[in-house]
Amino acid sequence: MQKSIGELGIGTFDNIATACENTPIIVALNTFHERRVSALPIIDAAGKAVDIYAKFDVINLAAERSYNNLDITLKEALKHRAPAFERVHTCLLTETLSTIAERLVVKKVHRLIVVDQQQKVTGIVSLSDVLKFLVLTTHELGTDM
Repeated sequence: MQKSIGELGIGTFDNIATACENTPIIVALNTFHERRVSALPIIDAAGKAVDIYAKFDVINLAAERSYNNLDITLKEALKHRAPAFERVHTCLLTETLSTIAERLVVKKVHRLIVVDQQQKVTGIVSLSDVLKFLVLTTHELGTDM
């Protein structure tokens, strides 16, 4: 568990779906469906991660009966997010699997946005990615993680 997620190849790093704060909710919903993703890192003009919009956030649409106004922006929609809901949490490709697993547990989140030193999005590592690695790969690597 002392090797980095980069060394272990854990996460998704190609063709990451992202959105901007001014992206309409309907576009985000279409992206969830078309790209088969459960969350979109929200980036600023420089490509830096500023927030995240997840499928779970869509529940707020139904709860507030806002689903008839799917043209509102993600920024506007996220103003209605409960404070306890997931915010953007990041990590570096060079961080160890142990550090990543601990952060997922402590922060109580389903995913971390992988960023570079300038906070630009380079990938996503999810709880599912970590669990899949631990369950399917551990026996092949032994204790040399």
